[in-house]
Amino acid sequence: MKKTLLASAIVLASLSTNVSAAQTTVTDKPNVVIFYVDDLGYGDLATYGHNIVKTPNIDKLAAEGIKFTQYYSPAPLCSPSRAGMLTGRTPYRTGIRSWIPDGQNVHIGKEEITLAHMLKDEGYDTAITGKLHLNGGAHMKDHPQASDLGFEHSFIIPGGWAKNAKTEAKNADGSLRHGKIHVDNFWRNGVPVGETDQFSADLVANEAIGWLDDQGGDKPFFLYVPFSEVHTPIASPQKYLDMYGDYLTDFAKENPDLFHWDWVNQPYRGQGEYFANITYMDAQLGRVIDKLKAMGEYDNTIILFSSDNGPVTREARKPYELNMAGETGGLRGRKDNLFEGGIRVPMIMKYHGHVKAETDSDEPIYGLDIVPTLSELIGFDTPSDRTIDGVSFVSTFNGLSVERTKPMIWTIDMPYQDDAINEYAVRIGDFKLIIDRQGNNKYLFNIGQDKYEVYNLLNKPEYKAKVEELTTAYQAYRKDIENDNILNKGKK
Repeated sequence: MKKTLLASAIVLASLSTNVSAAQTTVTDKPNVVIFYVDDLGYGDLATYGHNIVKTPNIDKLAAEGIKFTQYYSPAPLCSPSRAGMLTGRTPYRTGIRSWIPDGQNVHIGKEEITLAHMLKDEGYDTAITGKLHLNGGAHMKDHPQASDLGFEHSFIIPGGWAKNAKTEAKNADGSLRHGKIHVDNFWRNGVPVGETDQFSADLVANEAIGWLDDQGGDKPFFLYVPFSEVHTPIASPQKYLDMYGDYLTDFAKENPDLFHWDWVNQPYRGQGEYFANITYMDAQLGRVIDKLKAMGEYDNTIILFSSDNGPVTREARKPYELNMAGETGGLRGRKDNLFEGGIRVPMIMKYHGHVKAETDSDEPIYGLDIVPTLSELIGFDTPSDRTIDGVSFVSTFNGLSVERTKPMIWTIDMPYQDDAINEYAVRIGDFKLIIDRQGNNKYLFNIGQDKYEVYNLLNKPEYKAKVEELTTAYQAYRKDIENDNILNKGKK
């Protein structure tokens, strides 16, 4: 077990009402573990108010740390969200504007510096086990791969979701396909793993635990665990389905392995499979945490838990979204749009001696703030040759606000979806402006008074000055992004 704090720091840590990174000195830097789950909604966890789903391990993290009630993902879709979180830069700067289909010639910029790069330079061992989705696929060698992004060890699903080729193959006679989604699209350190006999979360947790076994205690480590759960097509062991049998229809019980893309015009399956997948993910997360405890590293590890974007609700827009049951906690919207339900997600942070247990914060923060926050806590510099859009939220540990010099911003480019007309959202204070693809203002909300985004204030005379303020901020920010030196360097 590493020694974590000098005697002076132990004294300071006991002053729980006034803890900051600047007040502590460490003999060994803290480890970092980030759990980044897929498509989990703001209202999908017990600790965030779901009254059915059981998430004991995540709930315990919240009880031992700080839970944010106004945390926002960097984007409402997976690829840009991951790029933003790992770089601290709004996703458009990184060259990723939407989700990346397999084989598409889109990838995170080759000039980007990720959190893994930064921590590796600080002497950390680095690993990713789970979903990468920052390029067109692991087979596209001219795209930055996990090793190029700072990860010394990788066990990844390169693209959008966990797959099984046999299950996805259409039956020649047109009959419904059945089969467990035992994943066969993982790659380990650039080499395809092939067929397995396990579901995705088991494989991810096993790999993470195996990698932790190899950590000798002489170096800190950064472990990034982006589970593919609860992205469709969801798949869980039977014992978790049994836990939610009351929420499964008879059809679902009789056809447990009916493949999701064959659900079109089939009987409703109920919410139980979605609930089961969340609890299954929670259990595998718990196994990784138990490993940290067994190593004696739990209290010397900064642990973050969040989701890449809002959920797939019962409003299915694609065949493989049928029978999903994501909850936004009543917020408007869902995955792939800029309303609160698309970008406000759970966020929990635990760091013994620095984050007081059982703390809630209503301060607005977002995924671009993670890199600056870890920079302050650990004591490394963020790159000085590029714009970092986020700021540190260490102040929230003591109940203070976050100081920003520019607005919070979100972007998403989905020209192929007819109803995805909105491309930018900008927030200053409690006010949030949503702008369409043509640069036209569409909505103004006061999130502090109307978190459900019911009242559009855009055309009310008393808010004319506020609209002008946010419009000017948006236009300046958009111009700054388009002129980004690293983005444009990559285009040359």
